[in-house]
Amino acid sequence: MFSLFLFFSNPHSIIPQIPNNKRYVFILDASGSMSEKWDGKTRMAVAKEKLIQVLSGLPKDASVGLVAYGNRIAGCQSARLYHPIQRGGASVVSQKLATIVPAGSTPIAQTLQVVGEYLLSDQIETEIIFISDGVESCEGDPKSVLYNWRQSGKKFRLQILGIDIDPKGEEDLKRLSILGEGNYFPLKGPEDYDRSFQKIFSHLQTPETNGNFTNIPVIPIDSSLPTTANTGKIQIVNILPYEDGMENGYIINYEYSATQPTEYMIQFYLYPAEEKRRSFPIPPLRERRMGDLVNQKIELKLGKEGKGKFVIPLPPGKRMKSSLELWDMTGVPKIIALSEEKPIHDKSNFDRNEK
Repeated sequence: MFSLFLFFSNPHSIIPQIPNNKRYVFILDASGSMSEKWDGKTRMAVAKEKLIQVLSGLPKDASVGLVAYGNRIAGCQSARLYHPIQRGGASVVSQKLATIVPAGSTPIAQTLQVVGEYLLSDQIETEIIFISDGVESCEGDPKSVLYNWRQSGKKFRLQILGIDIDPKGEEDLKRLSILGEGNYFPLKGPEDYDRSFQKIFSHLQTPETNGNFTNIPVIPIDSSLPTTANTGKIQIVNILPYEDGMENGYIINYEYSATQPTEYMIQFYLYPAEEKRRSFPIPPLRERRMGDLVNQKIELKLGKEGKGKFVIPLPPGKRMKSSLELWDMTGVPKIIALSEEKPIHDKSNFDRNEK
């Protein structure tokens, strides 16, 4: 646990005021190598844990966005905008992080192009925090992308955190950070995240800290949370067809229950009934990779039991299946239950009077 998080989140200290125009974009490497073990955990698990701590500590009105590459999408076109820059978006970005699973290549140049196209401004500076355990692997030219940003008047600063990078790779990432008028932070162990984030977010410190974060007492993030494991279940109660003018679709009603009265995220997945051949292991409690998905939706719930629904249009002529995941959002988000698959392909299969 690092003291910057405590400094941000302690309501009894003087709350640092972030400028209203401050913008943050987090870029997360979700390539296959992020699944490698690092000090007892995977590199991805540590990155998520540290990022969620930082996001939880940012002021509530901070403008935050998320881009990642890999995430079980094959090839060199895997960069995706997972959340646009949005004021107060830190909590949503934390939720998005929970859905990311490492697998794939490292298309850094293509990822930067996504950031430049959708997230950068020529009016307000954007702080880009890029976490990676490797260099470009898709024959792109990240330096050229950064140069074009400057030429077009984009305002940004690029901070790069490199996870256990070899010396040659570090030189490449250092050059990118210099072009981005930021810094390169080598991460040789998980504790290096703490020092790096302290420097990156030093503009949020107050005079009371005298620039020293390390002397602030550390309170474990989970000190007030239940120590018993949270278990739960989730089910699709029924799937009902609907018609709205020219649009046809389905209403998926669900129920969930768990042992702890906390915050939960319900993830809905829609995917083809015909499975694609898999060449990778499926993580526990997960069924699909992002490339299989036709639709994905999220709902947040409070309380240890509840119900809700998802409304979806259905692509014509497609045989589909659906499933739900129940996530415990306490601390580091985690899946605690998975529903059975339910088919969605023929209105005659569903009873409108089904419970």
